[in-house]
Amino acid sequence: MLTVYATAFVLALAGGFAFVPFSIWLAGKANVLDMPDERKVHGVPVPRWGGLGLALSFFFAVGTVYFFSDSFAKLLSFKQEIFNGPEFVGILSLKKQLLGITFGSAFVLGLGMWDDKFGINAPVKFLLQMIAAYIAMDYGVRLSGIAMPWKNGYVVFPLIVSQVVTILWLTGFMNTVNLVDGLDGLAAGICAIAAGTFLVIAILQGQSHVILFSKQLKLAGVLSAALCGAAGSFLWFNFHPAKVFMGDGGALFLGYMLASITVVGTLKTTAFFSLIIPIVVVALPVLDVASAILRRLRSGQQVFQPDKNHFHHQLLRHGWTHRETVLGIYVVTLVLSIFSILLTVFKGKV
Repeated sequence: MLTVYATAFVLALAGGFAFVPFSIWLAGKANVLDMPDERKVHGVPVPRWGGLGLALSFFFAVGTVYFFSDSFAKLLSFKQEIFNGPEFVGILSLKKQLLGITFGSAFVLGLGMWDDKFGINAPVKFLLQMIAAYIAMDYGVRLSGIAMPWKNGYVVFPLIVSQVVTILWLTGFMNTVNLVDGLDGLAAGICAIAAGTFLVIAILQGQSHVILFSKQLKLAGVLSAALCGAAGSFLWFNFHPAKVFMGDGGALFLGYMLASITVVGTLKTTAFFSLIIPIVVVALPVLDVASAILRRLRSGQQVFQPDKNHFHHQLLRHGWTHRETVLGIYVVTLVLSIFSILLTVFKGKV
């Protein structure tokens, strides 16, 4: 599978240099531009449909290995009966999971691009995000339980709990990436590091003696490799000074993909610690978003109303340059990612 991972990464990385310029051209033709104002840190109009190019790079890579890699085709043919305790739930199919993730991510990409162009009010937007999460869940991408730190300690969630937790997990990741996307290259860089981390974890844990977990980890590895490559090539155009923004379309797409990858893959690792690994990787944006929500509730603002009090804005006010702020957050994210990998190595056995 290492060849498949490498191929997916390289194809997504290369694809970005074709698809992102296309998205810049399309945003210009459609007049989808992010105009400067007192809240924003850029001083000129910037195209904001870059998320389309990022997503197309990802789909190009995954689609190519889907059609031309025998190893990937064999992996996707895997199916297994799933039981919730004694109750038969259905048959889990990796190919079906991939289709669900593809359909759901395309849905949130379109949702975000529509919002970038025309605007959508927050309650409707959140409802549509929940529908996107349900799409993936309906295709088998769900948190069905968690392994606890004792022998044979896998706790199975009741069906309704599994559904609620899965929807909250996916919508939470989507909105975290969306809210943290405040500086050139920030969200794309964090997501590239996170996807790279999930790829390493999938490789390290991919030989699990539990066949289902092993297969899902390999699928997560392919998705992580493609997402890392797509986000990496997007950074070429998005790093300060940005030529394009990912917009809500790109941010929701990245959040959806990271959440889906963790559900399919990394949550199958390292017993109880599996639940905290994805959170540790994105701990800084999660804490930043949680702080922003509390701040807005205290001041009577709408939760999703943007402001200039995020962590990165505070660093700018303290004299950090744009690039220093973004690179500093990269370093913190990378350290947390290394910690997550070490946690996987030293704490976990499936």
